[in-house]
Amino acid sequence: MASLTKYSVGLTAITALALSQSVDAQVTIVRNFTGGTAHSSSVGGGDLVTIFNEACDWWEATLITSPYTLTLNYSWAPLGGSTLGVHTLNSQGGSPNRETAGTIRFDNDGSSVWFMDPTPCDNSEYASGELLSSGSFGAGTMNTGRRYNSPTGSAVGRHDLFAVALHEVGHALGMSSANTSFQSENTDSDIDIGSPLPFAGSALPTTSGAHLNITNTLFFPSISSGIRKLITEADALANAEISSMSNINNTSGCPGTGGGGSPLTTTFANNNGGSAGGAVYFSLS
Repeated sequence: MASLTKYSVGLTAITALALSQSVDAQVTIVRNFTGGTAHSSSVGGGDLVTIFNEACDWWEATLITSPYTLTLNYSWAPLGGSTLGVHTLNSQGGSPNRETAGTIRFDNDGSSVWFMDPTPCDNSEYASGELLSSGSFGAGTMNTGRRYNSPTGSAVGRHDLFAVALHEVGHALGMSSANTSFQSENTDSDIDIGSPLPFAGSALPTTSGAHLNITNTLFFPSISSGIRKLITEADALANAEISSMSNINNTSGCPGTGGGGSPLTTTFANNNGGSAGGAVYFSLS
C-alpha cells in the first residue's frame, strides 16, 4: 500500500505524452464504469468516463508488448482526507505475471476539488506551455518530467482529474505494491531496467510503496493543484520492466486525435543500450 499526499510546491507544466497506437502496442484495457457521480464542486465540463478512457488510451499506446488484457472497474466514491484516487489490485497471474483485474475509485466527498477537462489532449488551460525535465540513472539521460502549470479558468486551484487517472491506471499496469512482479523487482528499492528496453542498465529509485523517487514523474507520490503531469520515459520504463514488456512507444501525437503532443525526448533513439486486494493511493493538495 502506498499513499500519494497533497502538497503545494510549484511543480512545472506537462505536455501530454503524445503517442499513437502501434501494431506492436498490444495492451488492451477493458474499462467498466461502475457508478457514482462527481461532487458538485467539480468544474470544467468534462466527465469521468471520457477522461478515464483517454488515460487508458495513452497507456495502451505507450507500452509495447505481446497481447495483454487488463480489466479495470472504476467509479466515484467517498475517499476522505487527502486521498484523490485509489487503485486496488483484484487479480494477477500469467507468464509473465501481470495484474489482470483491478478497481480504481475517485474521490467525490467534496474534500477533493476537481478540474474535469472535456478535452484532455488539449492543454490550453495551462499557460506555461510544456515544461520538461530529465535525468540519468546509470545508462543515459531520459525524460523524467512532462508538466504544465500556470492554470487558467476552471483549472485554477483544482486537481486535474486527467493526471490522477493517468497515475492510477499506471499503477494497474505494474507499479502496484500488491503486484508480486513489483515486489520482486523492488527488493533493493529501485527498478532495474534491463534489455531489450531503452536505457537498459538504469536504476530508477522507488519510494512510498509503488512510486518513483523522481520529483516530476507521474509516479512521484505527490502532486499539487493546478498541475498537469503526464507519462514520462521513466514512468513508462518502470511499468515496462515490471511487466516484462519489450519496448515503449515514442511516437508523436495524442492517441486517437492525430496530434497534440511531442516525443518524449530528442535522444530517445540513442539510448537503447501487497497481495491481491492491496491498495495504492493517490492523493494531492
